[in-house]
Amino acid sequence: MRASATSGSGKSNALQQRSESMAYPISPTSSLLSKCQYHARKSSKPILAIIAFTTLIVLITIDAVNRTNANEVSSMNMRGSVNTVSSSANFLWGGAIRPGYFYPKNAVRSPTEFAFAAVTDLDELSKEKDGNPNKPAFYSTLLGGTLRKDKQSGRYEIILDTDRTRKLVTKHNEAGRGAEFSELSIYQNRLLTFDDRTGKVFEIRNEPNGEESYVVPRFVITEGDGETDKGMKWEWSTVKDGELFMGSMGKEYTLPDGTVKNRNNLWIATINQYGQIRREHWERQYTLVRHALGVEFPGYMIIEAVNWSPVMRKWVFLPRRISKTAYDEVEDEKRGGHQLVLVDEGFTDTKVIDIKMPSLDPLKGFSTFAFVPNSNDRHALAVRTVEENCVDFTPQCEQRSYFIVFDIVTGNILSDEVEYKDKVKFEGLEFVDMFAKPPN
Repeated sequence: MRASATSGSGKSNALQQRSESMAYPISPTSSLLSKCQYHARKSSKPILAIIAFTTLIVLITIDAVNRTNANEVSSMNMRGSVNTVSSSANFLWGGAIRPGYFYPKNAVRSPTEFAFAAVTDLDELSKEKDGNPNKPAFYSTLLGGTLRKDKQSGRYEIILDTDRTRKLVTKHNEAGRGAEFSELSIYQNRLLTFDDRTGKVFEIRNEPNGEESYVVPRFVITEGDGETDKGMKWEWSTVKDGELFMGSMGKEYTLPDGTVKNRNNLWIATINQYGQIRREHWERQYTLVRHALGVEFPGYMIIEAVNWSPVMRKWVFLPRRISKTAYDEVEDEKRGGHQLVLVDEGFTDTKVIDIKMPSLDPLKGFSTFAFVPNSNDRHALAVRTVEENCVDFTPQCEQRSYFIVFDIVTGNILSDEVEYKDKVKFEGLEFVDMFAKPPN
């Protein structure tokens, strides 16, 4: 019986195994997969090493190809130059293929001597008189100068290099007007100027010999929020925390009857190191400055000079016109201001400084200024300009420019006022060696 029981159990197990084998047949693929899994477990470390090595080879190959392509493009762009560029932002800013070479430190010739440059805005007088009427050209004058400080007295001497001016010519225009350059700024080691008619940002470049200068348009920016086809009326520019700030006159555009047509000139724009443009509505900021000066609408201010002081961490507004009455284009010529406004970074606090001019000529208003190097942003070289009988730009229209240095905090005058010999209007100023030669 025991033997019979054993035999029956063996048959039963055999039948069960046969039944399971028939229900779940083992395919060749499954068998191969199982073998691969078994060998993978046995040889996991060598396999991982092979995969890692292969991946490394692929990455190195891709990088080499990219470097080769980049070098080929650079060679084509540089027309055979072997120079390399350390910063892609500098190299590509505004579509340029060459870096800037106007370094602020080069304006400091000694602890008491500084080089500067100024640029004109001749308004309608900027059109070349003898040019081709079908292809009109427009020009501006670039002037160099030297500022010297006397250590004992603390006063400055202004020397205008009238014999080495340069003519900046362009055919870019809007409605027959162009080259109305209203400011100078160094950004990304590029010397920039701003056309208050076309809204274009131009870069000033020098010929290889350094003896001539020319302008290249880098950006065109329309006024207001950008949804217009008119160029922005640029009047001031400054650099703050690595960005280039650009603004207009800070006044509403009004019709002869006093009606506000638009507030496009209350906007500003910024450009960063990558050429990205951002717009900001500054009506609140401009209104704060206006209130500090005791000016309420329909009174107005026209601002052509604004700078950010990284030392004081304050904005410095230097209005050209200040009026407590409504705008009148004839009377506006006699609304010259002699006050500046210091504003904190958050635009919550203001301080008005009276500039102690020996003569408060109502025709003179500030068009531009720049902080004097080595003065901790305390001293400013500024230009006061005059437009007399220039409403319709008749032959009687006369423009004049006066250079002066003053203390921003006290308002004390630190130099004699120097008038430029020609009847022109300078609206841009920067401490820079304008004669710098471009690198080979």
